[in-house]
Amino acid sequence: MKRIAGFFIAVVAVAMLSSFLTIRWVEARHAAIRDSHEWLHSELKISPEQHRALESIETKFAEKNRKVREEMRTANHELALAIAKGQPDAPEISAAIGKIHLRMGELQNASIDHLFEMRAHLTPEQGAALLRVAQQSLDEAP
Repeated sequence: MKRIAGFFIAVVAVAMLSSFLTIRWVEARHAAIRDSHEWLHSELKISPEQHRALESIETKFAEKNRKVREEMRTANHELALAIAKGQPDAPEISAAIGKIHLRMGELQNASIDHLFEMRAHLTPEQGAALLRVAQQSLDEAP
């Protein structure tokens, strides 16, 4: 009985840690995006016209970002529940992990689309600087 209780506690701890680390990773990426946006506005010296054009792009991306993050939290919760059942080869675990990976990929694709959509409203010099920051951010990411 002690082995079962110990195993259950370990499984729940792993699920909690996995969820915690995934959420922290996503939050770190969000902070990097926010820092990049502040940099975009202060360092690129965008014009008022560019600012207006970028505002709707940023609003659209913020909504997509919020939606995908919520879906990722739901998938993490599903993983936690599946792990709590105590079967390492349970199909629910694979399904939840698949959902998490899908959402992470969706967020990455949305970020890339957002980057190039913004670049279309910048001068060539501003666009090149934006791409450099994006490259540096990816190089520094875990």
